[in-house]
Amino acid sequence: MSGDSGSPETSLAEARRALLAMKMRQRQAAAAERDRIVRVPRSGRLAVTEQQHYIWFLHQVSVDLAQYNIPFVLRLRGELDEPALRKAVRDVVNRHESLRTTFGVDRGVPFQIVADPVTDVPVTVTDLSGLAEDERWAKGLSVAMAEIRVPFDLATGPLLRCGLVRLAAADHLLVMTFHHIITDGWSTGLLIRDLAEFYDAAHTGREARLPELAVAPVDVAVWQRRQLTGPGRERDLEYWRGALKDLPTLDFPADKPRPLTPTGRGLAFVRPFPGDLLRAARDLAAQWNISELSVYAAAFAIVLARYTGQTDIPFGSAVSARTRHELESMVGMFANTVVLRIDLTGDPTVAELLRRSNEHVLDVLAHQDVPFGRVVEDLRPERDAARNPLYQVALSLLSEEIMADFAFGDVRVENVEVHTGTSRFDLSVQLNTRSVGDGFVWVNYADDLFDPERMERLVVHFRTALEAIVADPAQPVAGISVLPEEERRRLVAEWNPEPVDFGTADRTLVDLVGAAAAANPAGVAVRFEGADLTYQELDRRSNCLATLLRAEYGVGLESIVGMLLERGPNVQTTELASIKAGGAWLPLDPTHPAARLRFQLEDAGADVVVTTTALAGLLPADMPRVLLDTADLESCSDSPLPQVAGPDNAAYVIYTSGSTGKPKGVVVTHRAAVNFVGAAQQLFHITPADRVLQFANPTFDVSVFDVYSALANGATCVSAPTSVLYDPHRLAELMRQESVTVADIAPAVLGLVTDTDLPELRALFVGIEAFTADLVNRWRTSKRAFHNGYGPTEATVACVDYECPPERLTAAPPIGRAMANISAFVVDGRGDLVPVGVQGELCIAGTCLARGYLGRPGLTAEKFVPCEFGGPGERMYRTGDVVRWEWNGQLVFVGRVDRQVKIRGLRVELGEIEDVLAGAPAVAQAAVVVADSDTGPRLDGYVVAERGGKLTEDSVRDWLVDRLPVHMVPATLTILAELPLTGSGKLDRKALPAPATGVAAGGMVTGTGRLLAEVWAGLLNVSADTVAGADNFFTLGGNSLQATQLISRIRDTFYVELDARQLFSHPRLNQMADLVDEAMRAAMDESELALLEKEVAELSEEELDRLLAEDE
Repeated sequence: MSGDSGSPETSLAEARRALLAMKMRQRQAAAAERDRIVRVPRSGRLAVTEQQHYIWFLHQVSVDLAQYNIPFVLRLRGELDEPALRKAVRDVVNRHESLRTTFGVDRGVPFQIVADPVTDVPVTVTDLSGLAEDERWAKGLSVAMAEIRVPFDLATGPLLRCGLVRLAAADHLLVMTFHHIITDGWSTGLLIRDLAEFYDAAHTGREARLPELAVAPVDVAVWQRRQLTGPGRERDLEYWRGALKDLPTLDFPADKPRPLTPTGRGLAFVRPFPGDLLRAARDLAAQWNISELSVYAAAFAIVLARYTGQTDIPFGSAVSARTRHELESMVGMFANTVVLRIDLTGDPTVAELLRRSNEHVLDVLAHQDVPFGRVVEDLRPERDAARNPLYQVALSLLSEEIMADFAFGDVRVENVEVHTGTSRFDLSVQLNTRSVGDGFVWVNYADDLFDPERMERLVVHFRTALEAIVADPAQPVAGISVLPEEERRRLVAEWNPEPVDFGTADRTLVDLVGAAAAANPAGVAVRFEGADLTYQELDRRSNCLATLLRAEYGVGLESIVGMLLERGPNVQTTELASIKAGGAWLPLDPTHPAARLRFQLEDAGADVVVTTTALAGLLPADMPRVLLDTADLESCSDSPLPQVAGPDNAAYVIYTSGSTGKPKGVVVTHRAAVNFVGAAQQLFHITPADRVLQFANPTFDVSVFDVYSALANGATCVSAPTSVLYDPHRLAELMRQESVTVADIAPAVLGLVTDTDLPELRALFVGIEAFTADLVNRWRTSKRAFHNGYGPTEATVACVDYECPPERLTAAPPIGRAMANISAFVVDGRGDLVPVGVQGELCIAGTCLARGYLGRPGLTAEKFVPCEFGGPGERMYRTGDVVRWEWNGQLVFVGRVDRQVKIRGLRVELGEIEDVLAGAPAVAQAAVVVADSDTGPRLDGYVVAERGGKLTEDSVRDWLVDRLPVHMVPATLTILAELPLTGSGKLDRKALPAPATGVAAGGMVTGTGRLLAEVWAGLLNVSADTVAGADNFFTLGGNSLQATQLISRIRDTFYVELDARQLFSHPRLNQMADLVDEAMRAAMDESELALLEKEVAELSEEELDRLLAEDE
């Protein structure tokens, strides 16, 4: 064929192409017509949009209906034309149908009714011009704040109110309040714009110049429902299923316990945001060809990552969802919320994070038209009445065009920031990104959860993160700190003590005890079972033993001397002898298995063991030993040996449990021990008149306080016999008889001592593990100090201290601040400082640090790391303990890193549950552990009753359910006679018995429950026979919208009225059935109910069975 353009063949091809193009245009036009929003008849009950349906549902369950009020307050300066303003308000209401809409409900499904145009809209006027000038503004704001909190009735309307507060003849406040179901943030700007135009038109006598609105929200509702049933929306939902799969809960730290049911109380503030930083972010977005939202989302995600320690960061973001031009000038509730999920895994650079963020933001915005409520319904996340579904924290951008400045003719208009005093989420941050001048950030947060200080710092941290992003996109995200310099200075320097010179920098424990002995040789050094050992005798005997150890066993510098002894003065003698000979003592517990003792001796490379004939059989046969009960010490010289050990030599080695199952030896130097003695003396001011109780086992480093806070200061160390340690009555009696003035007792033991009448006891140093406020309140008096001491063996006995105030405590005390010559830092997984109020790992630096782990250089290097916050060569110890700073500079102990678990995706700290459990009536002690089960981690609780107290599992569970979220209530509760303790007085969690197992409480379904199960089955498309009493409506597939239908069906079946809040707080079948029964009883007359109960009580068993069968 010819290729000539004028050939018949060419003409035919062109014609075909033209016809194909025409048909494609026709198809596209037809599709566009089907997609067009068209006006629908206005009569009768009209459909609502999905967004309105969701707001309607939230309104039903809201604890504070003002949560869904949207106010704006404008200050009008100039000669106001009030008639023109009234006409403008009327014209705005008539222009926008949503402002004339009310909402009804039919069988749990809402509908809307649009009223005809109105001839007048009430504008209430409050005249304050007669007040003194300095009173008007405050009173005007008070009037406005009261007005914007008045709730709306969705059924009766109207759903807007307008008020005018006259401050002066030319100074007014215009107060307008709307329900969120008829308006959104975008609409606010439209309302002000239209109001300004209608006012100017009325004031000047011209026609308003505004574009005609062809359709209204009711038309959009019909169009939306058509769209949501199409294949495109299924693809959108499929996107959200993938994007939000395995969505984590953001563990944003709170300052207050999360209430079971939020009160809805909120606070808000506005702060300026630097305009140059906003423009730098805008320039960065333009340079990288990414959206501005992706830049701010990346900065916000970094802040949230630093607050939570997470790398998968979900948060909400409000979008206009006005992707169609018909909606641009329409007032209505079209806004939607999307969930952003920013990925910080894999240590990305800022550039990589921005790329990830932009790709994700663009994907999300492409699917923003799917209503949030529909996404929640489709995903069916596990519901928690204390939390918003899918997200609890939000970041949104507000463009300057939406809230541009307007004028009412010659009247100047200023926006006045007001707030309803509510919060719908835990935290909502809204950033205004103006292109000229400074922007501003608006923060709204739950008063139930957060202190104002945290929220103020959040803004600073957000700004700091954004500054880092725009400054260097090539840097790794892990290197970004959100802390400004002044906050770092506070955490590093201001909240740690200044160095203290005790004058003992070149001294050893030998020097300290020697000086006390020289000053008071006749004073009692050790008292045990009624017998005294003076300082002179202690010095002489320890010299004799030191001579024997060096002469017979070669003990010298850094030698390890094992000490296997029962309690008594032999302990103090052996410890001193070991260090006088130049070595270090290694305490061994006679109650430990021989295999464990052998391991410690071999691992430490001990040269000799000091023991007695009765205990020697526990030692390996080839282990050199000194038997104190047969050794001829009197023949040894009692002259002091030349001192060979210095401050940096080992004083003692104590073995602690290890994660590998094998204990590890901690080597503590004289320098660390001497500094501890000085720091403790700063707190307790011990004198020769004091009598210090030795409660701790010598294998536990608290014994160093018990012994050397006494011996270094000329006081008496009262050694408690083993037989009285865990007998609270005998322990109290010993302290009274021996006039003990200072004691360090494990809280688990102290809590059992009921006799607090110990007049000589002036100070308690309590630590080891967390304890309750009740323990402090029982023991703290005006004449008795109570110190909460904290410290791992690696930081020498105690390194952080808090002296409890004389006022009654309502919560467990903090652990306080670092002691003398010690620094405390709280760091995240990257080793950087965390903000105040954020949980992190406690790291300790300073003179207190042990040398490390004996013979384990790798483990020492892992736990004793370079301190980036101190001087050159300084180390810090990573404790593995989770703490946080309070705003007053006190450290609060949270728990162990390895005791944090996740239950139902939510982080749970077992210590928090234990605190609540221990506060239950008649509970003396409590413990909670995590066990594995077929359905994931399970919480098991253990309690011990107070002496003479009556304790039942039901009473304890009721207490917990009233105070903890469901996921934090232990699945099992076991009542024990006592909690198992380790030799050092700590709770022995491994020794807790396994809980008894059986059928879950509430598993059977009876009476009302059977009928209710059928109601559930009809809604959830399940068989009623498979619904058990302990089943959860929402776990079985129910969602918030079905909950409203359930209320309607309960009403039709049982003729009683429940509300949605009750369903959320009682979601299990038997719980809900009990609610129905209670409601039916409450609805009946008392005499009628009594007759009915009498009638049922008189029925025979056969009659009962027959009547119940008929009911089925």
